[in-house]
Amino acid sequence: MRLRAPTFLPSTVVLELTYKCNHNCIFCSCPWYAPEGNFSELPELSTLQWKDVIAEMADLGIASFAFTGGEALMRDDCLELLEFTSSLSVNKTETVNGKLITHTVHPEVYLLSNGVLVNHKVMDVLARLNISLSMSLPGLSTFEEHTGYDNAAMVLEKFREARRRGIPTTVNSTVTAKNAHELRGTLSAALLAGAGQLLMNRFLPGGRGLSYADDLVLTATQVKEILLVADDVLTRANRQGTLGTEIPLCLVNDLPLKTLHVGTRCSAAKGFFVIGPSGYVRVCNHSEVRLNHINDWKNLKHNDYWNTFTMRKYLPSECGGCRHMLNCDGGCREAAHIAGGSVDSVDPVLAGEDNYNPGM
Repeated sequence: MRLRAPTFLPSTVVLELTYKCNHNCIFCSCPWYAPEGNFSELPELSTLQWKDVIAEMADLGIASFAFTGGEALMRDDCLELLEFTSSLSVNKTETVNGKLITHTVHPEVYLLSNGVLVNHKVMDVLARLNISLSMSLPGLSTFEEHTGYDNAAMVLEKFREARRRGIPTTVNSTVTAKNAHELRGTLSAALLAGAGQLLMNRFLPGGRGLSYADDLVLTATQVKEILLVADDVLTRANRQGTLGTEIPLCLVNDLPLKTLHVGTRCSAAKGFFVIGPSGYVRVCNHSEVRLNHINDWKNLKHNDYWNTFTMRKYLPSECGGCRHMLNCDGGCREAAHIAGGSVDSVDPVLAGEDNYNPGM
C-alpha cells in the first residue's frame, strides 16, 4: 500500500510569535522593520489561536517547530506555547532503508532568542522539555554597534549556564562587513562558553537592514573568507556548523570546507515555511510577501508565489546554461527579490561582482 503524506507543507515551521523585540539590530531582516513601512503589523494571534495552529500543524505531521519573533520571549505566553507544543504527538513519516516509515514522536522544538529574557525560569522549562536554545552573538567588540546594547558578555554567560543545565544550544551569528574582522574571536568565545553548534548567517538586505545595507553587505571575497574562518574554528573545536542561507555554488565549489555545511539550494517552501505573528504564511523569514492565512493553508498549493518556490521558477537568467544549475539556486532568492526587485534577480553577493561568471 502506498502511503500518502497528510500535507504538502514542509516538515519544519518557523513561528514568528510577535513583532516586538528588545534589540534594535541594524542587520535585522524582519519585514515589518523595513524603512518604507509597507509591511503592516496586523493583530497578533492570541494564545488560543496559536495553540489551534500548532495543534493542526502537528496533526499534519509537521515535526519541527522553531519559535522566534521579533523576540519570542516578549510574549507572556511563550513558555506556555513551548510547553503545549512539546506535549503534542506527531506521526512522523520518513524514509528508512528505502522505505517510508511512520512513527509517533514528540515534536522537535527550538527557541531562537537574543538572550536578554532567558532567565532561570526559561532555562528550567528548556531543560525539562529538552528544547534547543539558539542565541544571537553578532560580534564581541561590535555587539553594541550591531544591536544597540552591550550584551555580548551576558550572552556568553547564558551559554555557560545552558551547558551546566544540559540544554542543547546553537550560537546564531550574523556576519556583516562591520564584524567579519572579529569572526574567529566571536565564534571561539561562543564555543568555549558552551555553544553546541553554529548557525552562521551572512548579512542579507531586508527589514531594518535596508537602511544600513551599504555598510553591511559582504563582498564575494569576504563571504569566502568568513566561510573558511568558520570552518577552521569548527574543525579545531570538533563542533558542527551550518550556513543558514544558501550561497551560489560558483562561490564555494573550490573551497576546502571540512566541517561547515553550506547549502546551495533554497529551502523556502520546501524544507521549511514561516507563519507570521498575525497568522499569515510566508515562504521564509526573509520574505516580504504575505500569502494565505494559515487557516487557509490548503489553498497555498494554488498560490503562484508559493509555487514559484516549490517549482524553482526563480533561477536568474545569468545562471542559464550553468553546469551547476541542478544543484544551485543562485543564492538567496528572497534577498535577490528585495535587492533586485524580482525573485530571479542576482543574489546581492554577486550583483556587484564585475567578473561574475557562473560555471559553464
